[in-house]
Amino acid sequence: MDIYVPDYYENFRCIGSFCRDNCCIGWEIDIDSEALSKYMNLDGALGDELRANITRSEDGSDCFRLAENDRCPFLNESNLCRLILAGGEEMLCEICHLHPRFRQWFGDRCEMGIGLCCEEAARIIISDTKPFGLHILSSEEGGGELSDIHKRLLHIREELFEIISRGKSFSEISEMLLKRCSDAEAELFGTRPMRTAVSHNVTYAKDVHFLISYLEPLNAHWEKVCAELSPVYAAPDENELSGYKNLLTYYIFRYFMKSADDGEIFLKATLSVFSAECSALISKFTDQSLEESSCLWSKETEYSEENLDMIYDFLYTCYYE
Repeated sequence: MDIYVPDYYENFRCIGSFCRDNCCIGWEIDIDSEALSKYMNLDGALGDELRANITRSEDGSDCFRLAENDRCPFLNESNLCRLILAGGEEMLCEICHLHPRFRQWFGDRCEMGIGLCCEEAARIIISDTKPFGLHILSSEEGGGELSDIHKRLLHIREELFEIISRGKSFSEISEMLLKRCSDAEAELFGTRPMRTAVSHNVTYAKDVHFLISYLEPLNAHWEKVCAELSPVYAAPDENELSGYKNLLTYYIFRYFMKSADDGEIFLKATLSVFSAECSALISKFTDQSLEESSCLWSKETEYSEENLDMIYDFLYTCYYE
């Protein structure tokens, strides 16, 4: 099995205490079974402290008991992980070791990337000036043959990357992306949206504003951001087209291949366009950079199935009903 990553993947390094945000604050940190076994059998004061700070979440999974201000109990006053300081990265549970990386498997292929929810990852992704490309990071045993549907989707995804790369404006790219994905969904799954464009009128802007405000807040900044937004359409700034191209590419790379399982090729494309537009809206009314606004949008949506489902439902209503 070959493991593919974006060409910028290996540029990522956690910036630790220099991060203005922190992935160890405000998140419920699940503990995988292998790490749990290690923690339960660790000797000494650190082992005792680990066991005292492990609890069960509402869904029944094991997780760390958050301390004051929703901080991980092993985050020190300098915002550094005491587990890493004590024993290196092998002390981390799987989610902490991987974050903000993500991965997905299909056939003999695994793809890994870095998530926009991390401010350093967002900086790398948005500011990248090279054409998007993938390379093999490593190869491992295992995996089967790629299915015909996966092969076709990979080919179509390359077309989408090319559309984004060659596009002269955000509106042109969006139109071409959605039309191509409508055709692809009809070809592979026999379904097609009723429309491939929506009018960005007052009604649409109000509906988007309501949706954003109705999302479950996942961090302390979100409600403040929602209070600053207005129900208007904010077109992505063409002066930052390169950054928006990178943003669209990120969402296509991360989500498009999932349509092999659910057949929702077109909705994956609308998610990429909609996320870019929402990042532009946040940037406009909060004076945050595109890197900051896309990072905030990612944190609020990509790590909540409920919020992501609400967005997909909204987009389905816009294009299919």
